[in-house]
Amino acid sequence: MKKISIFLVLLLSIFMFTGCTGSSMTDDTKEVNFIVPDGLPAISIAKIIKERPEIKKGYNVKYNIEKTTDNVVTSVMKGEADIAIVPSNLAATSFNKNGDYVIAGTVGWGSFFLVSTESNQTVESLKGKELYNIGKGLTPDIITKSVLKNKGIDIDKDINFSYVGGVTELAPIILSDKAKYVVLPEPALSNVSSKKENLNVILNLNEEWKKENNIEYGFPQSTIIIKKELVKKDKKFVDNILKEIENSTIWAYEDREGLGTYCEEIGISAKKPIIISAMDKSNIKYVNIKDSLKEYQTYFNKLYEFDSNTVGGKVPDEGIYMEK
Repeated sequence: MKKISIFLVLLLSIFMFTGCTGSSMTDDTKEVNFIVPDGLPAISIAKIIKERPEIKKGYNVKYNIEKTTDNVVTSVMKGEADIAIVPSNLAATSFNKNGDYVIAGTVGWGSFFLVSTESNQTVESLKGKELYNIGKGLTPDIITKSVLKNKGIDIDKDINFSYVGGVTELAPIILSDKAKYVVLPEPALSNVSSKKENLNVILNLNEEWKKENNIEYGFPQSTIIIKKELVKKDKKFVDNILKEIENSTIWAYEDREGLGTYCEEIGISAKKPIIISAMDKSNIKYVNIKDSLKEYQTYFNKLYEFDSNTVGGKVPDEGIYMEK
């Protein structure tokens, strides 16, 4: 009995020791909160959300897909996100408010299209008509008005602009024929096109923006921001996760079937066939900030000229860029 008692004491000691060791390892693990909105931003990094590769030993990355932009804005403004993919003007407003985040790169360029249910339509056809859009005073609105103005349209007199609360509200009004002219982003465009055969694209707003401003990629739509503190503390981790993001955007085009499956499994709203179809016009492309400074400077300046509040009151200084 005495030998059994000694054995039990030793066994209990081993369990207690290993338990403490496990707890210590957990305590040392750094939690990184990665926020991404539903839609193209989440689609662009579906591979890493699904596969969860080890970015660097000692780190645990938690990926959160938010269904509304409001939740993304709240998370960033409160400093809850360590890494986030955000509407590009939010990168400016958050930086001008507290300077907590820097821009590391972009995963999505302009994917907005001016469409009509009428055939043989041109920009001139818009005069005297009603055009539906989202985001009054924000990127979709500003880009649309800038492009149309450059095309000779008097945006104050020639067109009646109407707005809805979000992309999900655009599809019903065009499918019901309430609207004949709409600005649609992907993957909503592919979704509507699958149900309405007579939908015609009048303008690719990103292509027009590129020509208008003599830039390579167009306007940044989905910006990667990272907490400045994280960049300072562990640049290797940051470099590693950016490389994984880039790989994910490349893979998205190489294996569209796999992409659609992953998106369904991680809870992205768009259905697999729509995601596969949307890739042709999605404009998903990773570009680091060093190679896209002109695009951001042009974008921020244009937004500031339109309404300074859209960028937080002023054009952000160079401190907003992770690398210059």
